[in-house]
Amino acid sequence: MRERHIQASGRRAGILQLAAAMAGAVIALAGCGGSSGTSSGSGFSGWDANAAKPPAYAAGPGTTGFWDIYGAPRADAQAGDIYWAQPRSDAPDGANAWNVIYVSEIQPGVKKYVSGEIYVPATRNGQQRDVVLWNHETTGVADACAPSRRSLVVDGVSRVPAIQDLLSQGYVVAMSDYPGQGLPGPAYYMAGQPNARASLDMLRAVQNFPDANATKRYVMYGWSQGGQTTMWTEAIASTYAPEFTGLGAALIAPAVRIRELTLNSMKSTDLAGYVISTLPGIHAAYPELKYGDFLTTEGLEQFPAMADGCFDVWFTASSVKDPYKPGALVPGSTWWNAMTAVDNLAPKGSMPFAIYQGSQDTTVPPSLTQAERAALCKAGAAVDYQEFAGLDHETVVPEAAKRFPAWAQERFKGGAASSNCSQS
Repeated sequence: MRERHIQASGRRAGILQLAAAMAGAVIALAGCGGSSGTSSGSGFSGWDANAAKPPAYAAGPGTTGFWDIYGAPRADAQAGDIYWAQPRSDAPDGANAWNVIYVSEIQPGVKKYVSGEIYVPATRNGQQRDVVLWNHETTGVADACAPSRRSLVVDGVSRVPAIQDLLSQGYVVAMSDYPGQGLPGPAYYMAGQPNARASLDMLRAVQNFPDANATKRYVMYGWSQGGQTTMWTEAIASTYAPEFTGLGAALIAPAVRIRELTLNSMKSTDLAGYVISTLPGIHAAYPELKYGDFLTTEGLEQFPAMADGCFDVWFTASSVKDPYKPGALVPGSTWWNAMTAVDNLAPKGSMPFAIYQGSQDTTVPPSLTQAERAALCKAGAAVDYQEFAGLDHETVVPEAAKRFPAWAQERFKGGAASSNCSQS
């Protein structure tokens, strides 16, 4: 869903504000070859393919060429290996930040390079730091729209809720762009498990990043699409990344089950851009799908808008009268089956959850979030569900940002998590 931490009077106003902000959001990167890690200078082009072992990390170019990685990882590359890193100049006060390219096993036996970010408190006290993992919202599927390619703060608002507070508490804050977003190749937008694997592999990249000095304990949170990533991460963490200990997770207006979300969005012309944007991500996971089985000719003509800008398709698709074919998403159709497979996640109940939901959210209606609450409670998780009267998909984010840092701190301290599952 199109998102930023802004208040907008009406859905179209929100889209206009977001597109304008995105147009000016070009990050200013510091020069590479900094004081930390095994830097080889700004001309370094990745590790030597013939080297016995890659360095902890090397300095990538201080230009957009940093993300121009077309090759596959080495045959012996491990998930979490860092290809190279690039300092950012927009870290919050009292912190340092880097963009990183790292290896992720996005599907069993399939390793890809993925981009992401690591933020570390500047104060060094010799003690290891716990990690907060952020799973980002919809940002647009074009490479240039990836979070690591954008400024952290736009119009005075951070795209990572509460990051300043979390860093001030002494935590490392890390995040993945997800596969194919930022780097060449298809983006797995709303495809679930590949994004969760990339998020868990970011924890491994943090372990390989000497400046982080991180523990293997983490708390995670995610907004909208990041809610799906967070749910999938909890579901697979014990088998895919058992070396880490998850202590808690928070969901902000979580867009979890793509099939029901798509059916809901197909009811509104304003959300046609979202529906069309999700199809390439599902196709990336299930390449046998055919776009022509879902979209009419008018719908297919919206595809160039996805490459032209982060949210251009929201403008263009909203004027299309009939973007979907009859039977595009009905039981037994190819897209129905694929989306059902993406939704095939079962919470493990391995950690407590906090959920922040707006009562007026039409993008992710409260009924869908309440269903996730019920699934988590059934799995045995302690769930603190908070629904905010009058708030929508965007305006709920500041309320979550006020509450999450203290909740996360309690998880790291070992405090008992409150739960209102009995009220569900």
